[in-house]
Amino acid sequence: MGPLAPEVSHVAPESTIFLSATSSPMKRATDFSHPSSKFSRFNVVRPSIVHSRTKRLITTTRHNQGSLEHIYDISMTVAIAGKEQILDLQLNRDLIPKNHFIRHQENGLPVVQNPAPHELELCHYYGDIRGVPGSWAAISTCNGVRGMVHDGNRPHYIEKAPENDGDITGNHLVYDHQDLVANHTCGFEGTSHDVLESIERVNVVARSKRSPQLIRGPYNADKRSRFVELVLVVDFKLYEGMNKNRSAVHNHCKDIANIINALFVPLNIFIALVGVVVWTEFDEITLSTKGDTTLTNFLHYRRETLVKNQPNDNAQLLTRVQFEGGVVGKALKGPICTYEFSGGVSMDHSTVVGLVATTVAHEMGHNFGMEHDAASCECPDDRCIMAASSSSTMPTHWSSCSLTYLASAFEHGMDYCLRNRPERLFDPPVCGNGFVELGEQCDCGLKDRCNNPCCNASTCMLHSNASCATGECCNLSTCHPKTAGSMCRSADHECDLPEYCTGESEYCPNDVFKMDGETCYEGKAFCYKGTCRSHTDQCKLLWGPSGKSSDMKCYYMNTKGSRHGNCGYNRLNQSYIKCFDEHVYCGMLHCMHLSEKLEFGMESVAILSHSFINKQGSVIPCRTAIVDLGLNEVDPGLAPDGAKCAEGKMCVGQRCLPVGSLKVDSKCRNNCNGNGVCNSLGHCHCNTGFAPPDCHNPGTGGSEDSGPASQPNDFSTILKPLNCMGGGERHFALRIKGGFIEMMKCKKHDFPGSTGA
Repeated sequence: MGPLAPEVSHVAPESTIFLSATSSPMKRATDFSHPSSKFSRFNVVRPSIVHSRTKRLITTTRHNQGSLEHIYDISMTVAIAGKEQILDLQLNRDLIPKNHFIRHQENGLPVVQNPAPHELELCHYYGDIRGVPGSWAAISTCNGVRGMVHDGNRPHYIEKAPENDGDITGNHLVYDHQDLVANHTCGFEGTSHDVLESIERVNVVARSKRSPQLIRGPYNADKRSRFVELVLVVDFKLYEGMNKNRSAVHNHCKDIANIINALFVPLNIFIALVGVVVWTEFDEITLSTKGDTTLTNFLHYRRETLVKNQPNDNAQLLTRVQFEGGVVGKALKGPICTYEFSGGVSMDHSTVVGLVATTVAHEMGHNFGMEHDAASCECPDDRCIMAASSSSTMPTHWSSCSLTYLASAFEHGMDYCLRNRPERLFDPPVCGNGFVELGEQCDCGLKDRCNNPCCNASTCMLHSNASCATGECCNLSTCHPKTAGSMCRSADHECDLPEYCTGESEYCPNDVFKMDGETCYEGKAFCYKGTCRSHTDQCKLLWGPSGKSSDMKCYYMNTKGSRHGNCGYNRLNQSYIKCFDEHVYCGMLHCMHLSEKLEFGMESVAILSHSFINKQGSVIPCRTAIVDLGLNEVDPGLAPDGAKCAEGKMCVGQRCLPVGSLKVDSKCRNNCNGNGVCNSLGHCHCNTGFAPPDCHNPGTGGSEDSGPASQPNDFSTILKPLNCMGGGERHFALRIKGGFIEMMKCKKHDFPGSTGA
């Protein structure tokens, strides 16, 4: 039995050690000695660590000796700037996705490993300083404590002391960034449009092998979150400098990615380290002291080698080659989701992992469309992350200009590859992580942070008087499901359908939408997978409000299978696909517009072409665009699925198909009697006042899939006799709060002696 309360490590004034700082910045850029050589002073500390649930002191974050599995939540007491602080930390389980790979070389050939959870160590934590707004921490505990802590004002770094063999409670050194004695510069010199526009390769998007499976995201993610599947590539010189220890290199990359994630979280962007490539025998590209040359070579490597075999959103090279002019990184502006240019190169210029991670985050910022901060940019610190060079003021925030650039990039669709949430590799059930998992009735996080009155945070079970504690349909004031008919998810657009609470479950029903093939956009398109898009809609997306589909004669150029007209282009084998005559309206989109500026995608890497046709003496433009949004997305320059291509036909996958062939095996009896629509599961979604399954009888509306559209006790049925011509009688009125819906039906009876007409 250990002590129940943590011991606090005290940092005495004499533990502050001062160093001389006389080396030049260029020399320091290649000095890979212990981190203490980079700072004018540091503090010696001994962290104390407590298991957040048991409240007991621990000497390792591993569950047991020899295990690679680490405790989910810990509290670490450590002195920061002479003041004892408590870091509340949780394992960053989103850091390593299920498709994580490690690639190295053996006998000149690549070897790829996909480790199982028990074969891979995740000791990387993310959290904050208890009670300090604006603070954050990204820490690893695999080999001592290593990482970065921001105290709300400035960053600090923690590394194990030279004599420490990996003891997390042993001597560590804490550095204040203001004591850093080296400056570094980014090699970005503007928008680099001259580099991009010189590339004349014709590009178009092909589908990727990567699965778009959606799963739950990080604890603080939402539907606007973006997820970058990142690959880090390590050159031979860096591998050699880390004693040719692949495990150490892998942990180094995880440390870097964990800190990059912490820097991007305020932008609602999360980093998943999908893979690490280590050049263990030789560099697979020519590395040059000229940053531009190395960047060009690396982007070619990503395009021709990495993406084809290991799909990713972005790749960054870590190198020990010293670039000219004190430059520590290079990247192009804006191509985050492109197949061609989503990558950068960074010098692993310091053994202080936080400094290297910030450099990589800066270069990724360029990939997100950010330029260097100008004097007019607003920044909460003296400098922000996109400052052109580092200084004693460590940038940890994004400036107002960076936010504007990011918003512009996303408005242009440069986040399309970032919307799928990578599935976790490490995902065992843990009470206190905020997710309801196997064996739990609820999970509101750690006890001292749980404000849910329905859930017992210690056991992750419901309180005795509660029947729910989570979900859009749980009333947290009563701890019972909301009444039936409460809307929990509104319809986003014309082809979507709303969902309602059932009164029995705390969860909103699964999202359903109108059946594929339902007409929309005033008959100019058909619903497909819940969306409605016509040729003109897509032209407006590409070219702005003035865009519209050009004359249909333009589309016959799609039979040529060229950059001016096709039914798709495969980037991997660089081949165009010709359209058959019956599918020409589903191939490349031909538009006319007032502006020649592409509004969607990155114009500098898009291939724009235009041709003209003569129709009855008028010259009609046929403008096209091939847009690079990465291998996982269909080219937005092609006709969208659901666009009308002929009477009773719609585009699907660049083919013009009969609408009837796409509809599911419908159970919508009698076409929902005209009182509803068929949903994506083949069931009637009834208008309010009519009941599923066929919308014939009075009822609450909605469907068996989406819940009732109104409360069952909000109406009553009143039957009143009504004389009907020809005999027989039947009349009922459906009373709804605020009015009546009159529904009448006469049933003819056969009377003795009557004859048919």
